[in-house]
Amino acid sequence: MSWLQICVDTNAGDAQQTGSLLEQLGALAVTLSGMEDGDPVLEPLPGSQPLWEQARLTALFGLSVDIGVLRAELAKLRVDIADVVFVQDEDWQNRWQAHAVRACFGQRLWLLPRDAAQEIEPAQRSLPTLRLDPGLAFGSGSHPTTRLCLAWLAEADLSGKRVLDFGCGSGVLALAASVLGAAHVTAVDHDPQALVATRDNAAYNEVNEEALSVITPACLAAGSSQGQVFDVVIANILANPLVELASQLSAMTASSGELVLSGLLHDQETMIRSAYPTFDFRPVAREGDWIRMDGRVAGVPSRSP
Repeated sequence: MSWLQICVDTNAGDAQQTGSLLEQLGALAVTLSGMEDGDPVLEPLPGSQPLWEQARLTALFGLSVDIGVLRAELAKLRVDIADVVFVQDEDWQNRWQAHAVRACFGQRLWLLPRDAAQEIEPAQRSLPTLRLDPGLAFGSGSHPTTRLCLAWLAEADLSGKRVLDFGCGSGVLALAASVLGAAHVTAVDHDPQALVATRDNAAYNEVNEEALSVITPACLAAGSSQGQVFDVVIANILANPLVELASQLSAMTASSGELVLSGLLHDQETMIRSAYPTFDFRPVAREGDWIRMDGRVAGVPSRSP
């Protein structure tokens, strides 16, 4: 299968805003590199800023992307497309293998590449470990919103809980919930590529079908109509879909359950609070311009942080 690789050049100071726009416009993955050395940065440390004057953003899109719309939206930031090329699955996968995420979340969960050698300190080798490769489905653990959600999961008591991961992408959050002790996880995505990636990653991490359901939104809606609810509902998507799905996600959160929302920019917090008026949200967790909002149904005591 072919994809479009679109390169955009911008001032380093505007790179984060431009990258966020590309993701909102449908980019499956975005890498950042300096114009001089070309070394990609897939997962910068929180608060870090590359010391480049000019930066290049390389984004991967499906072939159906409207280049005209992209140009028009980028023009609002005074940015233009520098290059557009076709790439094959194998080319893209090989390019990203060397940049898979290696991180420990909450001292409870390791996220490592599939083929990584033993990189865990002896004292931490008993921790649950999830092995995942970057893929064409969004969500390998490299994006700030994914990291924010993984941090929440690593701190949560998921023992015996029913978890919904809406917009599962590669399945990283669903699989993290499973290895952290959830009784059952339902992973939902409308993209067939995401469903395939999630099932493949589940098989590699030995998460069996009894512990994980990988389904489409239509299947979820059928369960919702029958009163299906979850102890934890986590949705790492964008603000507008979260607003559109507010009634469904609210209804599917158990009365004593937790709702975790991300894929949000900091200035979208008020919009999300208005869309979910029955929830008491805690202070947002933030990384750069991105935030995570989590809370419970109003009037229900919160768990300890």
